[in-house]
Amino acid sequence: MAEGGSINVEKEYLKKLLRKAEDHCSGGSFDNVSILYRNKPSSYFVDIRQNHNNIMEPYLKDNGGDQRCPINGRLKGLFFNVTLTNGQLPDKSPFGDTRVKVQLSEVFDDSAKLYFADFYCKPPRRSPRRITRTRVHYVTLVLTRSGSEADSFCNMHLLKLDSCSNKFLIKTFSTYRTKDCPRVHVEVMYTEAVNMTDRDLSHTGTFGRGHSSQGGIRKTVGCSICSVGDTS
Repeated sequence: MAEGGSINVEKEYLKKLLRKAEDHCSGGSFDNVSILYRNKPSSYFVDIRQNHNNIMEPYLKDNGGDQRCPINGRLKGLFFNVTLTNGQLPDKSPFGDTRVKVQLSEVFDDSAKLYFADFYCKPPRRSPRRITRTRVHYVTLVLTRSGSEADSFCNMHLLKLDSCSNKFLIKTFSTYRTKDCPRVHVEVMYTEAVNMTDRDLSHTGTFGRGHSSQGGIRKTVGCSICSVGDTS
């Protein structure tokens, strides 16, 4: 199939996935937020300081999530979270015991572009009969610098969201809000490098593996909430 045709198929699939995500996030309210936060093991940040000039560089997206996600193995970025727990930053993370924060105003200004990339849940590790409605679902957004190479890729392969009226992360003047929906986490892939100089690191608890899974965790097969079938 020609590249243009492949891109059209990608976008049609993403449109169906976006509708699934919007339907699932139709209830609930919004939390006011001001930062993105990223957890990694402490050794990750030591390595950045000692071997990478204190620059946190984007790296290639793994194959986690939906296997048809267009950014898998094709786009570089840094993953952050934005979802709060009871209105506060969570005190534990499955990704590591050390946290860095980035002000949303620093990366999500009027020139930034926001895209929808994925909606998925992870297979339960213990009980395969775990009720679907209790699973955590993830919405993956991509935040780019307008005019960048990453922005050109996202404009071609992803779905651009209205920064002021989408259901996941809203920017209104200098105020930001994210969806507060039970068991939905909004993650943001930022496609630019982040200078770690003068950024404070904080210690948090961990749960699960306490670090990212190598290669990523693939999306649950057949979930009625986030799976897109031929007739979806």
